[in-house]
Amino acid sequence: MDPILIVDDEKDILEALRRMLRGFYEVEIAESPFEALKMVQNRVYHVIVSDQRMPEMTGVEFLEKVKKLSPLSTRVLLTGYTDIDSVIDSINKGNIYRYVSKPWEPEDLKITLNQANEAFRLKKELEEKNRYLEKAYQELTLLDKAKSKFLTLVSHELNTPLTILNSFVELISERTSELPADFTKAFNSIQGATHRLSDIVSEVVDYIRLESKIEMNKTELDLSSLLQDLISETSKKAHKKKISVKLITAESTKLYLDREKMQIGLRCLIQDAIGRAPENTEVNIKLEKTPQVVRLSIERLGPPLSEEAFTAFETGQPLMNHQKNLGLELATCRLVLERHSASFRSFVRDSKSLIEIDLGASIR
Repeated sequence: MDPILIVDDEKDILEALRRMLRGFYEVEIAESPFEALKMVQNRVYHVIVSDQRMPEMTGVEFLEKVKKLSPLSTRVLLTGYTDIDSVIDSINKGNIYRYVSKPWEPEDLKITLNQANEAFRLKKELEEKNRYLEKAYQELTLLDKAKSKFLTLVSHELNTPLTILNSFVELISERTSELPADFTKAFNSIQGATHRLSDIVSEVVDYIRLESKIEMNKTELDLSSLLQDLISETSKKAHKKKISVKLITAESTKLYLDREKMQIGLRCLIQDAIGRAPENTEVNIKLEKTPQVVRLSIERLGPPLSEEAFTAFETGQPLMNHQKNLGLELATCRLVLERHSASFRSFVRDSKSLIEIDLGASIR
């Protein structure tokens, strides 16, 4: 049974209450507030009931001390009408849960104690949940630190040898005409693998950086100009597939955006579109501006996006098949859009796959 403690300097009242509550609770009694305080130090009581008028200290004073020793215990005061002002003050301070006026009705007192006991259970449950959430928060904090450390290690330990490897690959590429045919074929494989490894490292680093770095640094940004720069930056990949990437916009479009994050996210969006589009086709990027929203759309031929396309590591291919990508480009783009409170959707129209992004929340 749930333990409760009753404190009163009148022994007869204590015995009467113990008999009345026998069978409902494990009732312990104390004739002195000081005796009761010692008991509270050694055990957690669900409910602590105290009389207001006691010679050593008032019930309000006693329950105020109890609150510090056992904050989860529900505190109930037995009082007469003349004590009502001090009782109300104590309720307002949170020192007591409820008061019961003398003389009390036995059934009313039982109902009050039952409610007080339930209040304890709820507070206990809430404390346990808070403890769980605090532990989860600490684990997330450690995870964030681990991500940051991983990011630093990856950036240095992978990018450094990749830089050296890329440098020598570019140096050798200038003299492939001097190499035997079989050496040239092997070199081309090495060159392709090096570029792919660079892309993988870049994708992973960008995704982890965006996932870990929540704070935003918004400045005025010409989105049209940024898109044009990104189209030029990805032109080599587009040229390789003989894909034409066009930007359709009527005017400069200035918004308040985090330039670094938006640059990464939109680069991933354009690269993904180029990667999914068939050879000898077009990728059209369109900017439309209204008083309420700036809409960015990207249109291409090729397979439509699946529902999981914006989820990290969803490549759209069975795990046993050879993977052509990590499934991070659209996931990275999604992180950027969510940081900017942008809405986005993908659908098929006239046999073309479209992604539409509304950046209305960023207009200034």
